[in-house]
Amino acid sequence: MGILARIALCAGVVSLLAAPAVAADKVTLRLDWSTIGYHSPFYLAAERGYYKTAGLDVDIEEGKGSGNTVQLVGNGADTFGYADAAVAAKSVSQGVPVKVVMGIIRKSPASIAFPSDGPIKQPADLKGKTIISCPGHAALIFLPAYLKAVHMQMSDVKVTTVDCGSLFPLLAQGKADAATGFTPGSISNLARAGMTKVGHLDYADVGIVLPSHGIIAGTKTIETKPDVVRRFVAATSKGWQEALKDPDAAIKAVVKARPLVAGSEVIFRTELKSYGDYINTPGTAGKPFGWQSPEEWKAAEKLMVEYMDVKPAASVDAYFTNAFVPKD
Repeated sequence: MGILARIALCAGVVSLLAAPAVAADKVTLRLDWSTIGYHSPFYLAAERGYYKTAGLDVDIEEGKGSGNTVQLVGNGADTFGYADAAVAAKSVSQGVPVKVVMGIIRKSPASIAFPSDGPIKQPADLKGKTIISCPGHAALIFLPAYLKAVHMQMSDVKVTTVDCGSLFPLLAQGKADAATGFTPGSISNLARAGMTKVGHLDYADVGIVLPSHGIIAGTKTIETKPDVVRRFVAATSKGWQEALKDPDAAIKAVVKARPLVAGSEVIFRTELKSYGDYINTPGTAGKPFGWQSPEEWKAAEKLMVEYMDVKPAASVDAYFTNAFVPKD
């Protein structure tokens, strides 16, 4: 190699070394609530560098309910949100510009929880019992649908609404016979309240088809930054799948990121593993992680129109998209 060629080669190497690194895309993920067990996969994705490898700088922020999270994503304050898909669908029907870009908890864990050593063993045993719930709770909204499916009606039970923070402590104290909730969360919250023998009647087991939690994005982000959405969904998918394989690693990651939750490791682990039972549905069998069933969305829309005052869309594509879900 001649001296001029060597000089040119060295100059090229120097220019490459001096070139600034491509900055990662900064995005935010707004959770649905304060950090709990089923948020740990996001922290695992961050801790293991899945987001960084995807060229993303992700700031994970706690939330104040799915409704608030949907609004923040819809108005552009946050890039992505982890929220109840049914809440997102109702918001869409009200004009909020968001879509579910990844279904995670695709089978609804909505249920009625009760002491397993008590008188309730099957749906018929609910007759005449006191069921507590908190205002606006999805499991309360669809309680009439559940009772109808088991050949009962609201007049067959006594429903009392209480503050959400006191819901499970009251059940644990024997102040009610049962409480509405989401099975994994009900079990962990009742454990915190001192009740470990928990039975549950899942709405999904009687044909109540509803999507649960997933990733939402604003339609503007979807239209203008589709590659960012695709990379975020892929990294999140990897984080969730790895967390389900290794719950201990996921819990360590969330405690590292949120030291104030230290001491809740056992409950968080139980909750995360329990949510693993609600990942798949008959309509998503054999499909990639995060893929959502159009037929199940159609069935869900019928329920949401009847019980949530959702205005039916011209197509369920208004609520969700599978365009960003990795094919494998």
